[in-house]
Parts: sequence; C-alpha cells; structure tokens
Amino acid sequence: MKSAVILLGISLFLGTNVSLAAQTNPEPQVEPAVQESPPSSGMPPGRQVSLSPVKDAFFAYVLGIVLTGLDVDIDNARMRAILTEFQSKLKFPFDLVTEVIQHNDFDTGNRDITLVFKGNVVIPIPFSFLGYHPGKLRSTETLDFRVTRTTYTDPKNPGLYTPVYNLALVDGKVLIDIDDWLVYLLGKVLDKLEVRQIVFFNYAGAWVGLIEGPGKVFGRNMREYFDFTNNKIIYPIPDKLDVMGQGFVKASP
Repeated sequence: MKSAVILLGISLFLGTNVSLAAQTNPEPQVEPAVQESPPSSGMPPGRQVSLSPVKDAFFAYVLGIVLTGLDVDIDNARMRAILTEFQSKLKFPFDLVTEVIQHNDFDTGNRDITLVFKGNVVIPIPFSFLGYHPGKLRSTETLDFRVTRTTYTDPKNPGLYTPVYNLALVDGKVLIDIDDWLVYLLGKVLDKLEVRQIVFFNYAGAWVGLIEGPGKVFGRNMREYFDFTNNKIIYPIPDKLDVMGQGFVKASP
C-alpha cells in the first residue's frame, strides 16, 4: 500500500490526498546479483568509502560500507577518528552507536551488517518537518540485517540498471512510533511502522532509502521513502518510484 511518508506525517496537513490504489505501471525487473567477496582487512575502511553524495556523515559512511561489502568491525572512537569533521544534520545521537560490524560468511554466501547501541534506544524521530518530530524511534540494543544485492533494470530502458541493496532485519526490533494523536487523526495514510526491511538504491540521481514493514495499529503494509542525497523525505511519492519499491520488496528473500 502506498502511503505518505510516515516520518513527515505533519506535512499531510497540507491537504494532498494520497492514493492507496494498486499501481498499474509495469513492474521493474529485479535480477539477483552475485554477492561481493571482499578480502578481510585488519584495519577499518577510511573516509574514502563514504558515499560522497550523501550529506549526513554517519549515513554516508555506513552506506559506503554496505556498498563496498568490506568486512568491518569498528567502534565509536575509531569511527570518530575517521569522520574527523563529523556533524549529523539529522540530529541522530551518534554517541549511542557503540559498534558497526559487517561480516561476510564465505561458506554460506551470507552477509550481515550489525548496529550495536549502548542499550535499548528511545529517541525523537531524527527527521522533522517545521521543527516537529512526530514521535519516537524505538530500537533494541542490537540490530542485525541480512544484506542482499540485486540489480534493477528499467523495463522501458533495458540498458539502464542500478544496484539495489536490501537489508532485511533478522535480529532485533525497530519501531517508528508516530504520536498517537497523529496516527488516529490521519489514520488513512499513517501508522506506527515496525521496520521489516530497508532498501537502498539510486533513483533520478539520488540515493534513496525505502523502509518497509507492517503498521501496528491498522495492520497495513507501509512503504516510506527517504532521499539521502538531498537529506529530505520524499513527498509526494512519484508513481515510478513506488512501483520500483513494490518490486524490490516483492523480490526480497
């Protein structure tokens, strides 16, 4: 189900109606891609792996780790030494992140990336609109994601393709806990989202993140989109983008 972006719920007061009807556009072609098998290194990757178009330093570094596929085990102090000018424009509490681990199991072909916090996390949703943070982000101390790389090919232009990285949550829980009054006021398009997977891909020259999962109040599947290149929430959601997102979620393991 297509919805307005959950973290930008307050912006729905602008009066734009979001269509919940099924899309009729052709589905994207998503093909499996061979997982990277990078050599292990005793040193954490430096700033050069950061995804340069992404404005937020922490997200740029973590996304760069995902894209390179390198084995990584780095704590907060070493990450700060690498990101010497670190400044989060999303106001994400970076000090709560104690460790980032990415591990390739060459026997099974699986790749996991793990975020470890100081404890269970309850923080204001780091994305805001007009200064309002519409709820809390609630996370367990450890989040473990299974990383799968596929390739998207535009059905209208088979010569164009882009890598797609699906991070399926296999251990831990994350809840985008939108304020109750906002959920019930805008119940047709909002819900408290329990994160099931995060998908990263390039769309129209920008790195986009898709968060998908069930709504806890109304039980609907939700898809929300974030533009990490321009540091904003995507609203309204272009039809083509959401058709791509539906295909990525459908193709995920």
